[in-house]
Amino acid sequence: MASILMIGYQADLYAHLSRMLVREGHTLHLASSLDEGVEYCDSSRCCLVVLEEGVVPVMSVAISTLRSTAASPHVVVVSERYDAGFGQDAILGGALNYMQKGTAPRAICALISHLPGISADENHISSFREFGIYGSSAKLQVQLSIISRSRSADVNVLLQGETGTGKELFAKAIHRMSPRKDGPLITVDCASLPEHLVESLLLGYSQGAFTGAARSRVGLIKQADGGTLFLDEVGELPLALQKKFLRVLHERRYRPVGGGKEETSNFRLVAATNRDLQEMVGLGTFRDDLLYRISTMKVLLPPLRERGADVIEIAEHLLEARAAANGGSPRQMSADFKARLLAYPWPGNIRELVNVIDCTLAVATDGDVLFAEHLPATIHAGMLQASNHAWSGPRQGAAHRRDGMAQGPAVVDDDARLHSGEDIAISISRPHVIPSFREAKREAMESFERTYLSKLYAEVQGNVQNACALSNLSRARLYELMRKYDMLS
Repeated sequence: MASILMIGYQADLYAHLSRMLVREGHTLHLASSLDEGVEYCDSSRCCLVVLEEGVVPVMSVAISTLRSTAASPHVVVVSERYDAGFGQDAILGGALNYMQKGTAPRAICALISHLPGISADENHISSFREFGIYGSSAKLQVQLSIISRSRSADVNVLLQGETGTGKELFAKAIHRMSPRKDGPLITVDCASLPEHLVESLLLGYSQGAFTGAARSRVGLIKQADGGTLFLDEVGELPLALQKKFLRVLHERRYRPVGGGKEETSNFRLVAATNRDLQEMVGLGTFRDDLLYRISTMKVLLPPLRERGADVIEIAEHLLEARAAANGGSPRQMSADFKARLLAYPWPGNIRELVNVIDCTLAVATDGDVLFAEHLPATIHAGMLQASNHAWSGPRQGAAHRRDGMAQGPAVVDDDARLHSGEDIAISISRPHVIPSFREAKREAMESFERTYLSKLYAEVQGNVQNACALSNLSRARLYELMRKYDMLS
C-alpha cells in the first residue's frame, strides 16, 4: 500500500493520522526536519508528504525541494488555524492540498485512495513496455499512472516535455490504450509543415482551390475520423490557423480550403510540445482559448536526467533489441560504463541515449562487455563541461542542498588537493614536530575523504544517486561522510 511521510512535531496529529492510515494498510513515517524528509524521499517510494506549517521558513521552497526528490511525492500542507491566503500560496507553490489540522487525518485518508500509483492497475503500468516505454522511476510512474487511469476517457491530451523525451511513443500508447485503438492514428509534425500549406494539409482542399489543385484532397483531420490526431510541436501552428482549428475542436466541423460542402470528423486530439505554451500566450503567439481546449489532461514527461536508474534500464533494452536484430547475444555493461551513463546530464534525452548506444556498439567490436572508454568522446567532454560548470571554487561551509548534497563543497586546503598521480599531502598541524603515525594517518585520511567528496560533488553536480554509483558507497555511508565534513545544508 502507500508510504506516507509526515514532517513536523505535533504528536497528536501524528498519532491520529497513524491510527487511521495503519487501519487502511498504509505506513506512516515521521521526520522532524526538511533535510530528514528529503533524505527519506530520496531513498524510498514515498507517495505523499504531510508538511506542517511552521516547520520550514519558506513553504514554496520546501514543496519544490520535496517534489524534486527521487520519489517525487505529492505534498499536503497542514496548519493549526485555517488561513485562506497561506493556503492559496501553498497550492500555487505546488502543494496538492491545504488542510486544517482538525480535519486533516480523515481528509488525507480519503485523498490517498485517489492518488496516482496507489489504486491504479499495476498491470497497465507494466504494459507500457509494449509501446517501447521503459523505466521504473517515481517521476515516470506518476505520469504512466495518469495515462492508465484515464485510458477510457475520450478527452484531449497535451504532452509536455523536452526534445527527445519520447512524446511520440507516449502518443501511440495513449491511442492504443483508448477505445479508439482500432481507428487510425494520424501524426502531424507541425514544425516540418510549410506555413503556406499547413491549412490545406490539415483541412484538405477542393479541386481548383489554388494553382496546382487538380483534384480534391482529403485533409489529415478527416483521415483521423474515428481515431486519434497527434499534433507534434503544436506550438508551431500559425496563429492564423489556430482560430480555425479551435472551431474544429469545438464543433468537429470544418470547411476544406476552396469551399465545398462542410466536413465532419470525430477524432481525439493528442498534442505535444517542448515549448512553454503559457509563455507563448503571454507573448501573443499562441491563443489562450486554444491552450485550454487542447490541455484537458496534461502529461508532463520528465527529462532523462531526472529519471535516475531509468537510463540503465533503457540502455539494457536497447542492447537487447540491437542484439536480437543482429542475431547475437546482448552486450553487458561494466560498472564504470553504467556510472558514466548515470552521471551524464543527457541534454538530448532518450534520443541522445539511442545514438550513444548505437555509436558505442559500432566502436566496441571485440568482447562481450562495454567499458567507459567505448563511449563517444562527446559523453566524456559533456561530463567535463558539466563538472566545470558545477565547480565554482571552494566555499566556506555548506551551501544550499540539491538532491541531498550541498550545493558547494567545504573548504579544501591547497595541500589537501587531489592531483592525478601524486601522493596526498599530509597536513601537519605542528610544523616542527613529527606527529605520531596514528595522528598523521588520521589527518591524511580526513584530507583524502574531504577532497574526494569535493571532487565527487563536482562530478555528479550534487546528485546523491549518481554519487553512490560512482563512489560505490552506500547512501548511508555517503551521508555519514557528508555530515562529518559539513557538506549537508
